[in-house]
Amino acid sequence: MRLRKQELSALNLEQLAYLTDQELEQACLDYNFSTYSQWMLPQLVSVFGQWKLMGSGKETVLINCYNDFQKGCWRLTRVKRSLLVKNQTKEPTYATLTPLILLAFKRIKNFSYEQFRDIEGLEWLLEPQLYEALVVPNINANLSKDRLIQIRQQGLEYRTGPKAGQTRQSTSTWQLYGIQNTELGDLPKLTQTILTQCWLAHPQIRRETMILNINNWDNMPEPIIETAMPQVSKVNTSTPW
Repeated sequence: MRLRKQELSALNLEQLAYLTDQELEQACLDYNFSTYSQWMLPQLVSVFGQWKLMGSGKETVLINCYNDFQKGCWRLTRVKRSLLVKNQTKEPTYATLTPLILLAFKRIKNFSYEQFRDIEGLEWLLEPQLYEALVVPNINANLSKDRLIQIRQQGLEYRTGPKAGQTRQSTSTWQLYGIQNTELGDLPKLTQTILTQCWLAHPQIRRETMILNINNWDNMPEPIIETAMPQVSKVNTSTPW
């Protein structure tokens, strides 16, 4: 796709409104949306910032998706963020741990992330992968720092092959391996990543736009590891149309 201007209107997002999930993912690839991430994602947030918050997540989506353009924008929150951001660790502000619709309400309408925790139909507003990571019943998110570090080290270690005994890079490894026998073993992989501060949740990479604390979505947790870098302050639904 050759664009004349860097605006959402040039992307013909209306065509995404009625695609199946598989067709939607393929469209993101075919149109190389990830190459437009630096301007496309901020503009999506601006669109969602004009939405009206209703009594439930589903009602909010239905009332605001009054045309195919708005529907197309919402459908983009349903796909994996890697389809919209080519290198997430280099462009972390709008990466997987950042909820685009909630960020719009926080940034433009002065809501907190925590205000959305108990809203009915939250899965309509939160990206499916992030929803799965955050809405975990009976989660033990209060492990000691030392224990989290132990699990982290275990999950980053190569166990077999030519690299056995070596450690994966915590800033580029999005999931931990071989921690099924730990307190975090039954949690979604992205939840494990958040709690052990790897990948996007790493203190060198994380941003204030992200949700990084399972217990308080607006809180920036203290680093569990030392870092030389300065710290940054501070489920899927079917298409209803």
